[in-house]
Amino acid sequence: MIRKYNIRKLAPYFSDKIGSAVSKITSADAEQISEIRLRTGRPVSLSVCGKEKFLTQSGGLTECEGMAVTANMSDIEKSFNAVCDYSVHSYGREISEGFITIEGGNRVGICGTAVTENNCIKTLKYISGLNFRISGQAFGCADEICKRYFNEKPCSMLIVGPPSSGKTTILKDICRNLGSRYKISVIDERGEIGAVYHGVPQNSVGLMTDVFDGYPKAFGITSAVRVMSPQIIVCDELGGNDDCEAVINSVSTGVKIIASMHGFTEQAVLSNKGIRQLAESGMFEYAAVLEGDTVPGKIKYVKKVVDVIC
Repeated sequence: MIRKYNIRKLAPYFSDKIGSAVSKITSADAEQISEIRLRTGRPVSLSVCGKEKFLTQSGGLTECEGMAVTANMSDIEKSFNAVCDYSVHSYGREISEGFITIEGGNRVGICGTAVTENNCIKTLKYISGLNFRISGQAFGCADEICKRYFNEKPCSMLIVGPPSSGKTTILKDICRNLGSRYKISVIDERGEIGAVYHGVPQNSVGLMTDVFDGYPKAFGITSAVRVMSPQIIVCDELGGNDDCEAVINSVSTGVKIIASMHGFTEQAVLSNKGIRQLAESGMFEYAAVLEGDTVPGKIKYVKKVVDVIC
């Protein structure tokens, strides 16, 4: 069952003109919307089941841009200040990373002119676009693998799939399932699993789950092992050398790892040198491969990693 955030609750983050239109969107339409985009001088657009539509003042969805509400610079400025809780300086790190998590676990992507320092983005100015990504959880999509592979004791598992296949969706539901039985530490570098807002996870991640929000994976894994004594560590998009080294160190303490990686097959993922090293060392027991973007969050099959590398 997919539970999505009530998009009408986003109305206070918009100007009166746009907020009024958003509040009039029907419940049936709201369930299909995954993004609301504001671009300076252009119609307010909505991602609806993978297609782009525009928002009318009456809350309707249209493909005719002439009928749509248009976002101006003032609308963008109002929304930007609202998502920053009217304290832009307090969100310097998030702005430099290009997104802010707001109430309900919704993420707001920010587009503007980058101010760089030492080859890194320090902040953004002249904000020209905002993308409100609507949060939701697919409850039950990980029920089967949790029952089959984690019922008696924790194990380590790679979640493998191409972009938009639902890897993070699966990780969320694994946490929800296992967090009532095992001590879990989520290393949530991009804020997509726990969706922490003001220190509180907005997603259901389990009663015994601790979320390390915004931590770089390698540092977060090391910190979790040191201070929270987890039985399982969960992280998204594993792959860097530092990440793999941190996994090696954590597994030596008995902690199990559940992590996702981009790839169409388990063989493709194992071509990554670091992941291959982890697999050959026996640090991942299973690889769960997802169907793809046509059915996000659906598991195609699960294999023992040892059978893949032999």
